[in-house]
Amino acid sequence: MEQGAMMKEALKEVVWLGGTGKETLKDSVAGTLGVRVQAVFGGQPDVLVTDVESEAALRALLLGEDGLLNVERSGMLLLEMSHIGEALSREIAAAASRANVSYLRAPLTFGPKAGPKAGPTVGPAAAETSVCTAMVSGPRNVFDDAQALLGAIATHTVWLGDEEQARAMTRVLDVMTGVSMAMWAEALVFGEAVGLDWQAMLDVMATSAIGSPVIQAHSMPLAAREFSSPEACEQMAARLGDALAHGKTTGTVLTLTGLAHQMYLGAVRHGYGNTGITAVVPWLEATAGVR
Repeated sequence: MEQGAMMKEALKEVVWLGGTGKETLKDSVAGTLGVRVQAVFGGQPDVLVTDVESEAALRALLLGEDGLLNVERSGMLLLEMSHIGEALSREIAAAASRANVSYLRAPLTFGPKAGPKAGPTVGPAAAETSVCTAMVSGPRNVFDDAQALLGAIATHTVWLGDEEQARAMTRVLDVMTGVSMAMWAEALVFGEAVGLDWQAMLDVMATSAIGSPVIQAHSMPLAAREFSSPEACEQMAARLGDALAHGKTTGTVLTLTGLAHQMYLGAVRHGYGNTGITAVVPWLEATAGVR
């Protein structure tokens, strides 16, 4: 099989490493394409999907001493779906080229289903109940050849360019999420300070014109004062910091991003680093003296 030739009829085996909470997507690939989807790398599959939780873990998996890209794997497609930055992705691209592996960056983003029973956009249930968009970059011919595979994974697929544009798109979404959550936290604490009921505020905000899907998804846990989420404050602080660094190199003004970054740094420094991104709320409450 030539490099990049990933038409549906050519696929026999997919290895998917990581992807906690995405069992439905894995089952979709197996059922739609009629292929084996394995969780252990052995031999050489047609496609390797990686979706791991940290850059360090991904680096070790692909580029480390026993990295999977350290040997020739001619004809294999690497579909990389982890949330990583451009620098590591470029290293992976170089290693994939040396190993004669086709490389597509394809991080996923989840949005609500249309209609009154919209699914959540965070947590393990997101992959089960939400609309899924694959943000893809890499050679256009490889993207075109992988349409059957991408269509089995994602509801929508968007090709953004032939290099690291998919990683840049995740930064854009990080900015939107971080600023939105910081704004929401500040508004909630202000409402508490002026005497509004916690649950009543959440109900109004979730159904208001500014009640975005990410706010709606976090409203129920927040009502119970539950601040856990797949993304931690420390991760958000790091991602917003990376966005600010990129903004500086491009001369882009990111004023709101900078303010949100400072809020998340404050939460991290007060012990909320490993808590979900809504934990900026109790930190702001403590600084305001409302609880």
